[in-house]
Amino acid sequence: MIKTWFNIDERIRFAFLASVNMTLRFLIFALLCFLFSAHNYQLLLAFTWFVSSFIAFASYKFLVFSAQGNHLHQYLKSLLIWIFSYLVNVLILQYLIETLAWSPYYAQALAISFLLATNYLLFKYFAFHHHPKSFLARLFDFFD
Repeated sequence: MIKTWFNIDERIRFAFLASVNMTLRFLIFALLCFLFSAHNYQLLLAFTWFVSSFIAFASYKFLVFSAQGNHLHQYLKSLLIWIFSYLVNVLILQYLIETLAWSPYYAQALAISFLLATNYLLFKYFAFHHHPKSFLARLFDFFD
C-alpha cells in the first residue's frame, strides 16, 4: 500500500493531505468557534494553526515529499510558511468578515482553499527543497 501511495504524483498527494489537514483545521476552528464564540475568531484561528502545524508537517515531510534532512530545520522553515499563510489567512478573514459581512465559517473555508496552491509551492521549493551537492562536493565524495 505504501508503494502504491508513492506512485501517485506528489501534487495529488499534497492536495489530498492538504485537504485532510485543512478539513481538520476547519473542524478545529469551527468547534472552537462553537465552544468559545465566533467573535473571537482571530484568537481561535491562531490556536487552530498552532495545533494543526504538527500534523501537517509530519504528513508533508514523510507522505508527500519523502524529505530527508534535519527535522528541526525543516519544521522551522515550515513555520515560516505557516506564518506567511496565517497572515494571508488573517487578511482574507478580516476582509470577508468585516467588509463583506461573511460568516466566519464560510470565510475560513474560502481562505484555506486559496492557500492550497501557494503552500504546495512553498513547501516544495522552500521547506523540503533538496539542494544538490556542488561540483566540488561531488568531486570530494568521488575521491573519498
